[in-house]
Amino acid sequence: MSSKKKIFYVAIAFMAVVLLSKVGAKFFHRPEAVGAVKVPVTVAPAKKRLVEETIELTGDVRGMNEARIYSKVPGRLLRKIKDAGDTVKKGEVVALVDRDEPALKFAAAEVTAPLDGVLTRYYLDLGQNVTQATPVCEVAEVEPVKLVVRVTERDFPRLHIGMPARFTADPYPGISFSGKIIKIDSALDDSTRAADVEIEAKNPSSKLKPGMFARVSLIIAARSGALTIPREALAPTGETKKVFVISSAGIANERQVRIGEIQESFAEVVSGLEEGEQVVTMGWHNLSDGNAVTVAQ
Repeated sequence: MSSKKKIFYVAIAFMAVVLLSKVGAKFFHRPEAVGAVKVPVTVAPAKKRLVEETIELTGDVRGMNEARIYSKVPGRLLRKIKDAGDTVKKGEVVALVDRDEPALKFAAAEVTAPLDGVLTRYYLDLGQNVTQATPVCEVAEVEPVKLVVRVTERDFPRLHIGMPARFTADPYPGISFSGKIIKIDSALDDSTRAADVEIEAKNPSSKLKPGMFARVSLIIAARSGALTIPREALAPTGETKKVFVISSAGIANERQVRIGEIQESFAEVVSGLEEGEQVVTMGWHNLSDGNAVTVAQ
């Protein structure tokens, strides 16, 4: 084969390689990623606040002093001058009893309140028999009121007279009332292993009524300036907890933390974080250490 033919065939082969490479690039080329995919998250800063250690209980509102009222004479309940829920004064007539004695048939006996307060209930309806051993109604002092709660033997040693309490009552959602312990039973009940504790509380505008259900927090300890994060930032990892901290460069760093008191909306961080660091509150389920993130506004 002549040298001219060899050059011709080499040129043809070269052109075929170039053409195939261009066709392959057109149909099989995959563009390289411009950058890593960023995980969307929301964040919140670690910040200091007052943290309270509490015992959560339920209890009942009662009058500070409660008295059942009895008739001095037998007969029938003739009239209710005061209704349940009415305010009464000491010595005020609350009901009338029709005497059984024939000679005094038309002289109704008066039933009077022994103290200032609220008439909480009647034990009898009109026309029912009244005896000197049968209570007609009940009156309770409601300024202040007291709450009665049951405390288990585990928490009993931690209580003391004067310990502050905070509570809510179902009829007033969003309103918090405050009080303090005024009485602790000296012994536990043998059957329940619990003791009754009484809490005195102010009763503004007489909102609180005997018989109301209350949710009570006994404040065991309070720490000001404790470092906290939103509770939803905690990622459980067995017996420990972890959070994801976002760096200034937008990188998620996994961090082990030690947790103290956990409240409804936040958790106390004993170690592992600094004030002001940004922790992931939503989106941490999709994160691994070192992931790039984009913070949702």
